[in-house]
Amino acid sequence: MWPRLPRSFALLSLLVLWRLVNVILVRTVHVPDEYWQSLEVAHRLAFGYGHLTWEWTTMIRSYAYPFLISILYRALAALSLDCVPLLTTLPRVFQAVLAAYGDYAFYKWTKNKWMLISLCLNWYWYYCATRTLINSVETACTIVALSMFPWKESRARSVRFLWIVGFLCMTRPTAAIMWLPLCLYHIRMSSEKKILLGQYVLICFTCAAISISIDCYCYGTYVLTPWRFFQVNVLGNVGSTYGVKHALWYVYSALPVLLGLHLFPFLFACYLILRRPALFPRESIMLVVIGWTLLVYSLLSHKEFRFILPLLPLLIYTSFACLNRLNAGVTADVRKRLIALLVCSNAMTGLFFSTIHQRGTLTIMEVLRDEVTHCANISLTDTLILTPCHSTPLYSHLHVNVPIRFLTCEPNLNNVKDYVDEADQFFANATGWLNDNYVNNTKVTLPTYVIAFDNVASEISEFLRTYKLIAKVFYTYFPERNYGENILLYKRI
Repeated sequence: MWPRLPRSFALLSLLVLWRLVNVILVRTVHVPDEYWQSLEVAHRLAFGYGHLTWEWTTMIRSYAYPFLISILYRALAALSLDCVPLLTTLPRVFQAVLAAYGDYAFYKWTKNKWMLISLCLNWYWYYCATRTLINSVETACTIVALSMFPWKESRARSVRFLWIVGFLCMTRPTAAIMWLPLCLYHIRMSSEKKILLGQYVLICFTCAAISISIDCYCYGTYVLTPWRFFQVNVLGNVGSTYGVKHALWYVYSALPVLLGLHLFPFLFACYLILRRPALFPRESIMLVVIGWTLLVYSLLSHKEFRFILPLLPLLIYTSFACLNRLNAGVTADVRKRLIALLVCSNAMTGLFFSTIHQRGTLTIMEVLRDEVTHCANISLTDTLILTPCHSTPLYSHLHVNVPIRFLTCEPNLNNVKDYVDEADQFFANATGWLNDNYVNNTKVTLPTYVIAFDNVASEISEFLRTYKLIAKVFYTYFPERNYGENILLYKRI
């Protein structure tokens, strides 16, 4: 008879399976960073070709995460298994295991199955958990670190969590925003502050040394990426190039999206905690951390949903201060209906965004890869991508060293007067841009393939008259500015 598996191992295995299914289901694009700040960088490290965005030429990004992926790529190449399906899937499998361990650590910390279910069913975490986004890595590692953090009720004064926090802050400097109040609280509660401060210095110095060593090796020169990040993104306010939102956007937009129906118990929990904080000591600390983090992020002009994803475990934990109070006064029938409503609302939203919305740019690259690899002379093929910059992945999804040109959107780092990036120039006058760069330019030949959204294709029909449409793929029901409902692939006749 087979030995009975430990309950903890069975739970971890179930969570890993849940996240592996997550890998299979999520077949859409969320943001460009999931490719351009991870897979594309790793591909260049491992195989020697690929494109680095301005963040890497200005050295504001840490190589730690792409470096790990590049090791995986090199291992695949050594085994002659470096095919595109494995290059794109295995990093996500690695991410799935990390997310599953984060979920497991959350349960070991909270000892509450309903909190775990709420975390696993949260549609936005499901949507992001297995993507190769540094925000997903940060969230999973944050959950693990929170499970190690010595809260007030605990007698332990462990600093194990600080190793994770140290590497997080070096890799993702904005992680320090959330962890600053927690670390200050940790030091304040210690009875041996001098010893604890010494441990802080030692651990932070070690994490910094390892991270700087990786960056210096990959960049080929000495660089302190967190400082460069602060100079360019904060002091230089470069983030505003990619969109500016209202100061209260995280409150009225991001939190409702991140929490869904969980927003209502969270708001009620805030009321209960603020009214009688002594009854909720741990939740009170969490509420301070949440408020502080949202305040700092709100002061930054560029805002995105994924930036506050690491707050999710604290938001769920805090919400249960309310749910536990209401549990006694709710009948079993009402409780089942509420659970069903929570599951359905997350499942429908998650499935739509994970399987339908913004899938076309991945599919079109698969079609392009099949086309290019079956050409008689690959070296003579080239591609022009006329979409908003970084809408599609690149060499990590082609794995063929062929010329590709796409519209760029570098910020005005040199303070050029009346600066307009290439993508904006194109969308302001598509025909004029094509005439200047291709039709009337005798130094270049027309590209073999052209990728564009259907709204742009109708504007450049004259340029495309020597091309044949070979693929039309659905992209979204809700096209934004400069995007279309379908993405198209043309081949020169």
